[in-house]
Amino acid sequence: MKWDEYKEHVKKALDTFEFDDKILDILKNSIKNNQTIFVGGNGGSASIASHYVCDLSKGANKDWKANFNRYRAICLSSNLGYITAISNDEHYDEVFRQQLINLAKPNDILIMISSSGNSPNVVKAAEYAKSIGMVVIGISGFKGGKLKEIAHHTAYVNHDKYEVCENIHDIFGQFLSAYLKEAVDEKASVIIEGGRKKKK
Repeated sequence: MKWDEYKEHVKKALDTFEFDDKILDILKNSIKNNQTIFVGGNGGSASIASHYVCDLSKGANKDWKANFNRYRAICLSSNLGYITAISNDEHYDEVFRQQLINLAKPNDILIMISSSGNSPNVVKAAEYAKSIGMVVIGISGFKGGKLKEIAHHTAYVNHDKYEVCENIHDIFGQFLSAYLKEAVDEKASVIIEGGRKKKK
């Protein structure tokens, strides 16, 4: 494939991308609602999940150095020791669900990223999260798969190439960071000055 051809695929895919606007408010309000945001995915989507968590933890927060009231995000794809233990002793289908059993509570937020939307471990995590009252956000491509059906809120690109879906999913993560940094409720920001906390 030539560069111009690939570029056209990405442009067209970006034009088909749709997401539920409620995702923006859910993430923006997660600080004041004391919610932890869990993000996961397989393969390239695992790397994208890690990127989301990096940006939610740092890039999406204004006055990051001084602000101790930040978005609280955890990547389910990053705990290599626990992932391999679960895979070895149980099954790879359980690698995300079991982490949620350890860490998640009702009303927390789960973001799962899957181009096909049908990865068994992604589906199991989404089903478990929904069963305990978490907010489930599904980010998918292809036909959306089971993840699109399970999730409360979705972001979806109508494309059948993994690499292009992953490009769009990554762009969406960058957008979320930029949006949240500008939309943050200044009154909720806690600034540290001289060892004392005060609200802006």
